[in-house]
Amino acid sequence: MKEILRAEGMVKEFVTGDIVLRALKGVDFSINEGEFVVVLGPSGSGKSTMLNIIGGIETITDGKLFYNNIAVHDLNKSGLSDYRRKYVGFIFQFYNLMPNLTAYENIALAAELSSDPLNAKELLAAVGLENRADYYPAKMSGGQQQRVAIARALCKNPDILLCDEPTGALDIKTGVEVLKLLLDFNQKYHKTILVVTHNADIAKVADKVFYFRDGNIERVAINESPLTPDEVEW
Repeated sequence: MKEILRAEGMVKEFVTGDIVLRALKGVDFSINEGEFVVVLGPSGSGKSTMLNIIGGIETITDGKLFYNNIAVHDLNKSGLSDYRRKYVGFIFQFYNLMPNLTAYENIALAAELSSDPLNAKELLAAVGLENRADYYPAKMSGGQQQRVAIARALCKNPDILLCDEPTGALDIKTGVEVLKLLLDFNQKYHKTILVVTHNADIAKVADKVFYFRDGNIERVAINESPLTPDEVEW
């Protein structure tokens, strides 16, 4: 399989006055194209910091991060903006939809950020909301809003989809439905997906699991035969 992401000794420090917080302490990993990766660990262990660095939101203090042949750690502000726009999609715990735009308009907006977008109407149908195209976020449930957020992230056709607690604000049933959508898109479009979560059950459906502790990846588990969401006892 083709490697798409690689980190070597990745360090991230946050400085406040005389206080230095080392959020990442020399992280190494390798992720292949099309893998569904779950990142587990306690709060404050560095999971979201790692996701933000991969997404080009944060920069590293030391070490290296490669996306294909691009040295992300060497990119300047403009280069990082270009990297985010071309290659990365984000899904967060809170949906961050534009309240004055309809479901369809929220998705179609992402197409403007891509030179090769997916079809917004097809994505709306794929997440089961073709009959909610003209609904505003305030008129949709949390699960429906998260479906729109997923479709929006995918509309720009990113190579990497980064999900930070995407089911955290949802009930179990709706969370499983959202997880199924992510897996469907992973398999249909062969997108590399990273999911940061506190829900250890989600690890059962992953190709690869990173276990974070105290700013580093404590161990990596590879699932040779990951389960489907229907096979997991939630």
